[in-house]
Amino acid sequence: MDLAAVGKMSFKRGENMRGYKMLFNVANGIFAAGKIGEVLYSQQSNKRNEMHKANPLTSTCKILDILVQYAPEEKKEVFGERAMKSKLYLETCNDLNEHFSTYAKRIDVSKIAQALNIIKPILGDNEKRIVDKMLKLYDAIV
Repeated sequence: MDLAAVGKMSFKRGENMRGYKMLFNVANGIFAAGKIGEVLYSQQSNKRNEMHKANPLTSTCKILDILVQYAPEEKKEVFGERAMKSKLYLETCNDLNEHFSTYAKRIDVSKIAQALNIIKPILGDNEKRIVDKMLKLYDAIV
C-alpha cells in the first residue's frame, strides 16, 4: 500500500478496520525501533565505559524478544517460534564459545563430551540419538 492510498483512507470508527490495523502495526514498529535503539545504545555505552565485556549475542537475544513482542498479530506465532529457535542457536553458540575459550591450548575427550552435551538441544532426533550413543560409548570407556 502506498502513501497516497493511506491519505485517502477513512479512519472513522467501524469504517475501516484495515486502516486501524495498519496504524497499529506502524505504531508497534516505531515502539520496537525505540526499544531496539535502547538495547544498542546501552551496548555502546557499556563498551565506552568498559563496565564489563558486553556479549553481542545477549543483545541479539534481547532484540529478538522485542521483535516478537511487537510483531503483527497474524505473524506473531510463526515469527515467535522462529525467534525462539534462533535464540536457542545463539545461546548454544555462546555456551560453546565460553566452553572452548577456557581450553585455549589443551582439549581432551572429556571437553569434547561436554561440548556434545551443549549442542544436543539444537540437534534433530537422529543427531541426538547419535550423540547419545557417542556419550554412552564415552562413559563406557572412561
